[in-house]
Amino acid sequence: MCGQAGSFEKLSSVTTDECPNLTGKNVGLLKRIKDQVAELNPDQKIIFLHCIIHQEVIYKCLLKMSHVVDTVTKVVNFIRAKSLNNRPFVSLLEETKSGHADLPYHTNVRWLSLGNVLKRVWDLKLEIVEFLKMKGKYVDFPQLQDKEWLADFAFTMDIMALMNELNFKLQGKGLFARQMYSLVKAFKGKLLLLYRQVEANNLTQLPTPLVCSLSDDQREKYISLLCALNGEFSRRFEDFKVLENDMLLVSPSMWITLPLTYNLSLSIFSLMQ
Repeated sequence: MCGQAGSFEKLSSVTTDECPNLTGKNVGLLKRIKDQVAELNPDQKIIFLHCIIHQEVIYKCLLKMSHVVDTVTKVVNFIRAKSLNNRPFVSLLEETKSGHADLPYHTNVRWLSLGNVLKRVWDLKLEIVEFLKMKGKYVDFPQLQDKEWLADFAFTMDIMALMNELNFKLQGKGLFARQMYSLVKAFKGKLLLLYRQVEANNLTQLPTPLVCSLSDDQREKYISLLCALNGEFSRRFEDFKVLENDMLLVSPSMWITLPLTYNLSLSIFSLMQ
């Protein structure tokens, strides 16, 4: 990719997805790039960044709501795995005119599907309860009548909806690094606002939990999760602060001075001179 010395002279930043082969301190590609640049020009500085989209994906792990995701996944798998269950459920949705034709699957490969699954199950929770009772399986899912679990479900769904919205924006075509970082900063502000509002017992930014009456312990739990999410979000994007002033000073019309992104396993940001 940058096999010639002339290519390294224009290299200002390297973006990776934290693959060990890329980021290894001793034999990783970043180490080799750093050594090569230092050999050619000891005064040349390179900024190593982490892919914006990959960083945002990691935050779903901070919600610590596996008890919600696991239960929802089991419910969906029970209905979708066998046609003897899926067909009667689809017929039930048609009879009740629920507005949905079926339940979507969630796959770990495409984690964005999780937000869609959570929303659909929440919208169809009455139909799902009725179907489970018909099949004699309602007792296998006591969480569906647990108010605290339902509140966790609603909270997880709303947070995932916000994160999905950001991720879709980051994957838009024709975005420059400055625009993507602006989206990230706006989301950080939204997280901070959300944290302060929940702390003040104001849930207007989380519309779904308003359906459930939250206890003080639940509210404290959500405050703690939002605080951890905001802190991790700030920490993981801290490396972009090095370029923040440069990105804010560049206008979209000055496209030739913006970093060029190569759509490869390793994205190289080069400032063309």
